[in-house]
Amino acid sequence: MSETGAQDGSPTGADRFAVISRRVIFFSGYVIIPLGAWAIVSGRVALGITIIAAFFVVVVARVVWMARRGARALAERREVAEVADVAVATPGAPSSVDRVVGELLALNSDGLPYLLEAQRGADGRVRLEVRWKSEEMRWQTLFVKGKVAYAWRMEVDLDPVRSRYTFVEYSGTADSRTVVGPGGASSRASWTWHRGKTAGRLNMTIAEGADGQVHVASSGETRTSWEGAVSIRPSDAKVPVLTLLRNHGWRPRFDWFGARLFEK
Repeated sequence: MSETGAQDGSPTGADRFAVISRRVIFFSGYVIIPLGAWAIVSGRVALGITIIAAFFVVVVARVVWMARRGARALAERREVAEVADVAVATPGAPSSVDRVVGELLALNSDGLPYLLEAQRGADGRVRLEVRWKSEEMRWQTLFVKGKVAYAWRMEVDLDPVRSRYTFVEYSGTADSRTVVGPGGASSRASWTWHRGKTAGRLNMTIAEGADGQVHVASSGETRTSWEGAVSIRPSDAKVPVLTLLRNHGWRPRFDWFGARLFEK
């Protein structure tokens, strides 16, 4: 999200629109929904349904706009590792494991949302760990207090004898919500953990609240504002790492179209 506004610290036009439109939709719901319900019970069913449906269309459009804005802001803020898809070796004469590991670790940067580490085993094999640094957000609105945290890491095992690699991913999500409203209070929490491989996955949460009520810890930095977003897209890490391996002539044991889908 654009949490700092313009370069001089003042809010941008999009920031002002986000604040005003959120307030208009929130408070107009107290008028439009009862108005539509009144029209239905008074016999004007078509009018009532039209009023309620139009309001929900506006709400959905606002949510879609917010999601796109949050995704665009995250993409602009995060550094991306650039690895050109250009072969420097072939599977028949692949690069050595030392060269490959050296170039993989050279991808590390403070601006990247993930960290690469390597450890050599007693048998000469190397395990590369790619770990997302941090994705956590806490927020509070008029009725909802929530918290979400994402975790992801990938283990890549390198076989220097055969110049092959295998990888597995670990993904986790912790999510909790507490809702307090006129009808009472309710809480829910969930935790999920997955081991395997993903293809095209994106985990994202976007929140808005009063100023200072959204706290984000993402990629090694902490921010507090009225809006925030956290996300993990494994392909941001998988594509540069596995592209570099392929550039150096390394291949998985079974290299076919279906297997390559899980490298994105």
